[in-house]
Amino acid sequence: MEKTRPILYGVADYAEMRKANAWFVDRTAKIRDLETTRYAVFLRPRRFGKSLFTSILEAYYDVRYADRFDEFFAGTDIGANPTDERGRYLVLRFDFASITKDAGKVQEDFDYKASLQCDTFARSYRNLLTDELADSILEAPDIGKKLAQIYLGLKGTDRKLYVIIDEYDNFTNTILAENGVDAYNRLCHGDGFFKDFFTELKSATSGTEAPVTRLFITGVSPVTMDDVTSGFNIGTNISLEPQFADLTGFRHDDLRAISDYYAAECGFDADRAYDTALTWYDKYRFGSFDAPPIANTTLVLSFFSYLWRVKQFPEELVDENLRTDYTKIRHLVTVDRRLNGNFHVLEDVISGAPVSERLVRSFQAKDIVKRENFVSLLYWLGITTITGKKLGKTSFGIPNETLRELAAKMIPAAYADVHKIDERVFDINDGLCDFAETGTWRGLVGTLAEIVRENFAVRDAVEGEKVVQSTLVALLCASGGPYLVRHEREAGGGFYDIALIPQLDRWPDIAHAALIEMKYVKAGDLAPTREQLADIRAKAIEQLDKYSADHAIAAVELHRLVLVFHGGACVLADEV
Repeated sequence: MEKTRPILYGVADYAEMRKANAWFVDRTAKIRDLETTRYAVFLRPRRFGKSLFTSILEAYYDVRYADRFDEFFAGTDIGANPTDERGRYLVLRFDFASITKDAGKVQEDFDYKASLQCDTFARSYRNLLTDELADSILEAPDIGKKLAQIYLGLKGTDRKLYVIIDEYDNFTNTILAENGVDAYNRLCHGDGFFKDFFTELKSATSGTEAPVTRLFITGVSPVTMDDVTSGFNIGTNISLEPQFADLTGFRHDDLRAISDYYAAECGFDADRAYDTALTWYDKYRFGSFDAPPIANTTLVLSFFSYLWRVKQFPEELVDENLRTDYTKIRHLVTVDRRLNGNFHVLEDVISGAPVSERLVRSFQAKDIVKRENFVSLLYWLGITTITGKKLGKTSFGIPNETLRELAAKMIPAAYADVHKIDERVFDINDGLCDFAETGTWRGLVGTLAEIVRENFAVRDAVEGEKVVQSTLVALLCASGGPYLVRHEREAGGGFYDIALIPQLDRWPDIAHAALIEMKYVKAGDLAPTREQLADIRAKAIEQLDKYSADHAIAAVELHRLVLVFHGGACVLADEV
């Protein structure tokens, strides 16, 4: 009997995966498409399989592996029909993932590690280089001079270079977030060392018989590339092109295949695994809404690795390695300890409200705070995805439950920056757990109402109803409780405000669910009288009757709640 194929979660070494006969999604056919672009820049969110693809390119094009082609590519698409360029290049590979994020030490560390990679190149290809060239590379004192030796030494020869740069903006993104624009600009502008690196690289792609014939760069966002090259002028950004929409990640047929294979081997429910993967890890679309939905590579492999090893479904469906770091964007949503328009964008996205802007392909760090750039940055970081097209603009939304949970954590973190409410998210979680077990909801609503009142006091009262709604939804999402929080979903010919839908697949002992209808009276109006509140309550009940008749939240007891706010104050909280 054939041994079950292992899942090498977190491994980006293609040779190791092939040797172990590990689970592998074959995207090698994309190599043919990639050969139509000599200098390519490919951007995807973190943990989407970019590093593994660079390892595939190295195994395919490196002259050192030419005689191992069948070992690496037997049974793959490209193995059955290779291109003429396979096994023809000297590959110069850089991986910037390990560069220090300490702004004071980054130049020294960059020079040291990039120089080591050049030295490895010289030693690996010594038998294909002249001794003089190999020695001159090894003896050059810094990365700039080592690159110059490589490029000048190979120019005009029959030895051509394929340069691969993985995670090009890993350290610059962190420095921008944690140290600010000035520290970042010292790396990427003027005579900054990182800008110098790309200037040297560009020079090796131009002129007669230039040595760099092909270039493949991976990263997360276009910001640093725009800053160091003045707008992708050393490469083509292929990230939004339709033929590369599924270059990395899992398509639905891939999810079906891995679900069926490991279910048969390990004895779990294949349909449940497939549906869970769709709900929590899928629905990214790259380039356009017409692109196929894609699931995150790391999250899928983490999930199925657990099923394969433990033979049961995990309680925690969010991989700790993909926890979105709020500091990456916190400086963009607060100014002088006040929440700005970008914070409202986050609220809208998390609450499910439509956010439409032009998808910006390239912009510099100094322009990130502009709304259209910030909205696009959320897409490039993988916090949002493309959900449609409207009047020439792209619509963006949260792709799946993992990102909904992670993105929602940015809201209390931003509140904490401004008026210290982060610790009360735990109180909301406790309230949701109490409600799930006993149906007691007043403690939960009391905590939410108190936070809404405080938040309302520092927000624009003109947007009062939006402030209340978005605060409620964002805090419920951020609490990490046992419910899926749904907002403005269609039911009964209308759209309910908030639903707390039990995650029964994870916590089957949840006994209660909720539909919440929220009503709002402007802060500038007189407080509603008892008669007016009774009328508001009656209208809310009519709506809840329609929603609950049409919308089966779960096979548990349904609580229908009416909340009425006058400005930021909750003046009625009732179960009907």
